[in-house]
Amino acid sequence: MLALEIKMKLFRRSNGYWYVRFERGKEKSLRTKDKRLAQKLFREIQQEALKGRLILLEKQEKITLGQFIQEYLDWSALRKSPSSYKRDKWSLEKFKEVTGDKALRAITSREVDRYFSILLSQGRKPNGINVDYRHLKAAFNKAVEWGYLKKNPFAQVKPLKVPYKPPKFLSEEEVKKVLDYLSEKDTDFYDIVLFAIETGCRRKEIANLQVKDIDFSTGSIRILGKGDKERFIPMTSQLKEMLKRRCRGRIGKVFPNWHPDTITHKWQKTMRALGMEYRFHDLRHTTASWLAIRGTPLQFIQELLGHSSVQVTQIYAHLRPDVIRDEMEKAFACLTSSGKTQADLSKSLEK
Repeated sequence: MLALEIKMKLFRRSNGYWYVRFERGKEKSLRTKDKRLAQKLFREIQQEALKGRLILLEKQEKITLGQFIQEYLDWSALRKSPSSYKRDKWSLEKFKEVTGDKALRAITSREVDRYFSILLSQGRKPNGINVDYRHLKAAFNKAVEWGYLKKNPFAQVKPLKVPYKPPKFLSEEEVKKVLDYLSEKDTDFYDIVLFAIETGCRRKEIANLQVKDIDFSTGSIRILGKGDKERFIPMTSQLKEMLKRRCRGRIGKVFPNWHPDTITHKWQKTMRALGMEYRFHDLRHTTASWLAIRGTPLQFIQELLGHSSVQVTQIYAHLRPDVIRDEMEKAFACLTSSGKTQADLSKSLEK
């Protein structure tokens, strides 16, 4: 029988996934890193081949972008946070809307470049497009892992260049204006804004904060940030008093009934009322900027905000000219000629 002549081999790639290699070099991903499951699936494929029912790589050859998107979103829903899944869905469906539901293998780097050009012509900002880029690239990496593609078309395309803009932050007068307004209009939201300013936390981190995360004995707050990374933030005396009041006799969330989107909407309403133009995220920039202006080491600011590296925190370095100048004075004080100051040298040159 022809089916008996089909040769196949089970193997694992460096990415941890198991594959079956058929004759003539064709391969199929079993989409698992579990060795026992891979062996079970391999035996099933061998049995299908013996029965003459194996259609080699049919799904790989014919899978469309739409089919892959549905498969990937099923995977994303089980393994990612709701917000990441939501962005995956939006980015992938927008990509399909522009490029059309074609064969997955027909998508090239040229198609990707064309897609980003269309988004730019529609008025999308480079920052937002780059977020789409990261989600789409991750999805197509998975298509490669699953054996649907040999290479990722997004890997050959670079993110868009974004013009550098210093972080926007509120002045002390502006913060007082916001807090004075909220102290009369909405004391609950006043607490959220105060917490945001004094900790530099993100909307989601604030909305998810639990009473059990507050340790009044050590004066620290446990924050679960992006990727479930844990960090601890010290409380100021003012913040400690506010949290004691909110946490007294309460379990669960410190700020119940507040969703990240609710925080944004309330902040936008506050900005309109005060005739100001800031995002809620600019409160996070305000925290970092105020600390940087006062000479706080960037490494401390990095740890406070939960940045992945100090390079991310470098955007606040330009706010510390006096601190850097003082350190330079100390570092290069030894370079005066024979103990003479520049003033002495200037006088000698005048003579």
